[in-house]
Amino acid sequence: MGASLRQAWAEGISGQALFVVYLDNEEKSIGLEFETDSLEVKAVTPGGLLDRYCQQENEFVCPGDRIYSVNDFTDKTDIIRQLKEQPQLEIMFSKLIVDVKIIKRPGKKLGAATDPKTFTILKIADESLIDDWNKQNPKERICIGDTVIAVNGVVDKDKAVQEIGSKEELLLRVMRGPRRDGQDPMGSMGKLPAPKDPDGKKGKPPPPEKPTMKM
Repeated sequence: MGASLRQAWAEGISGQALFVVYLDNEEKSIGLEFETDSLEVKAVTPGGLLDRYCQQENEFVCPGDRIYSVNDFTDKTDIIRQLKEQPQLEIMFSKLIVDVKIIKRPGKKLGAATDPKTFTILKIADESLIDDWNKQNPKERICIGDTVIAVNGVVDKDKAVQEIGSKEELLLRVMRGPRRDGQDPMGSMGKLPAPKDPDGKKGKPPPPEKPTMKM
């Protein structure tokens, strides 16, 4: 993630962050599955064209992201047509960003271990301030794989760490990252968990699965 992009996301409003990937799709296989109605990403094929691009550019596309535009087209029908027909693709994705307000309390640690280079969250401690936030705000919970973009508006990682150590109130701007299976009971976009009776034998039948498309 470039410094200028991180700064733009830090200064914008919470909600959605947009980022672009550029693909030369001569092999006619992007390695992407998405819902045709919402354009929400369902899966990225490991080793596929999109996955290889993301690894090279130190970016990631993951379930819960949405396709915002393709080659400047934003209509769903046009987006799908562009993905099917065009070998050169400029795909803009939107990624969820949330603001998390933490107020320090005696005897409580923040409770997040992060990658020193990327500020990606690697571990969350039980009974910590972040764990408390997650319990109180299940739809905006912080999970392993999320990335802290800014702390109190500070983007520079060293200065952000100083903010964490010196301030009693923290505003963490967090970008949603990849989810591990079973990690987030509310789902990657704050959805309710799947019913425990998927076949509908003990109650109402489950809602039909939304149609998806693989590219």
